[in-house]
Amino acid sequence: MWADVFGRIAPVEIDLGAGDGVYAEARAKREPERDFVAVERLLGRATKIAKKAIRNQLTNLKVLRLESAYFIKKLCAESSLDSITVRYPDPWPKRRHHANRLLQKEFFEDAARAVMPGGFIKLTTDDREYFEWAQKEAEKCPAWVAEPSWTGVDEPTSEFEELFAKEGREVYRRAWYKR
Repeated sequence: MWADVFGRIAPVEIDLGAGDGVYAEARAKREPERDFVAVERLLGRATKIAKKAIRNQLTNLKVLRLESAYFIKKLCAESSLDSITVRYPDPWPKRRHHANRLLQKEFFEDAARAVMPGGFIKLTTDDREYFEWAQKEAEKCPAWVAEPSWTGVDEPTSEFEELFAKEGREVYRRAWYKR
């Protein structure tokens, strides 16, 4: 499947809710041996990412305008992904909106099907409550094991993340690997 999209066989990483694409663009530039798919629901943002990929001749970066959960559940072949990155997802802070959160048990189950054994889900958020929520949801899916040694130190930052650092906000990171 991914070989048809990229014209080669390489590890595939997914950036869900890719925003303005700074992270996906930086990773694609830094790691030309890997393929990246930036999934973004909003047309303007998806278009911006696509323009960056074209301008920088990043043949290892593709953009898909779609809902993240649907993409993982319906369009990713079994064990076809190396990893999934979720950076600063909408925390839907009101209790009545928690059902809208991406990182729920069902998402972790769908991701377990799509990610190859030994692959990862990596979360970065500035919302402590959502971070704790996501950890509890991941625990409900036995395919995923927390990888507390992953710190995200080598991850590219974005303007969004740099703004948080200036404001002194704490950032929470967690990775899970698939058994």
